[in-house]
Amino acid sequence: MSAAEATSRPHGDLNNSLFAAVLAGILIVFLTGVALVLLGNVWYLFVEPHPSIKLTGWQLFVAGLRDPENHFAIKLSVLMSAITALISMLVAIPAAYALSRFRVLGSSIIDTLLDLPIVVPPPVIGLSLLVFFKTPVGQWVNDLTPQWLVTVLNFLLSVFLGRPIEDEQNWVYTTRGIVLAQFFVACSFGVRAVKATLDTVGTRHEDVARTLGCTRRQAFFRVVLPMARSGIIAGLVMTWARAVAEFGPVLFFCGATRWKTEVMPVAMFLRYSANEIEPAVVLLLIMLMISTITLLTFKRLGGRGYLW
Repeated sequence: MSAAEATSRPHGDLNNSLFAAVLAGILIVFLTGVALVLLGNVWYLFVEPHPSIKLTGWQLFVAGLRDPENHFAIKLSVLMSAITALISMLVAIPAAYALSRFRVLGSSIIDTLLDLPIVVPPPVIGLSLLVFFKTPVGQWVNDLTPQWLVTVLNFLLSVFLGRPIEDEQNWVYTTRGIVLAQFFVACSFGVRAVKATLDTVGTRHEDVARTLGCTRRQAFFRVVLPMARSGIIAGLVMTWARAVAEFGPVLFFCGATRWKTEVMPVAMFLRYSANEIEPAVVLLLIMLMISTITLLTFKRLGGRGYLW
């Protein structure tokens, strides 16, 4: 080592350390900002005095948990999002497998169409669905909806929510329309989550199974799905969480009707619109807890943190 190199090395180490410190500082500032914004809700509810309501923050939170309308919103969100997630995975698993294993003409167009529901503003999906059902094709789809499907959905809603649900077959401005509004965004997340898992699994074991006499279908069910089980479950959990969080599509396509289309984001919007900030913050904290638990579950199950 020359004298010049020995002299310049400490300076190089110092520059590297400073550069790493700057990068780490930017990350810390960003994460601190996120934490402060989210914890601000806790401060507002539990520390900020509420003399006009004459209740402490904890009493407000407990009252929000006991509120029958909040119970309705939570149960409706959980049920409709569960239905949406299951339907989404029925589409996402074969679609993700095709994207992961096949190279088809126009793959860039396919990727763009798949990602559009994720990147466009959420109200675009809701308004587009509303307009679609005014077209001849949309009316045909509406008329084609089997009565047994309407009956099953109505039965699940009436049993789970404990109140009568509309009987009309239309999807617009109805409770069952929430599934469609959530599906067109959540399904794209499901496809990306499952595809990330299938890409990680790779084709080696599948190819070996096919050389031993399995057809592609047999290899898919006997090799690919068992190996990707944890990732698929993680994708299901994340798809459900995404469906729970949908607001814009539900608002535009189903409306914001109390005790009917009042999922948690819509309930929070209605409370805020009525200047009931504290009840809205209670719902916010409930949704934040659900999101946190869902994200931890997703990572615990081996889900990929990055869906692209």
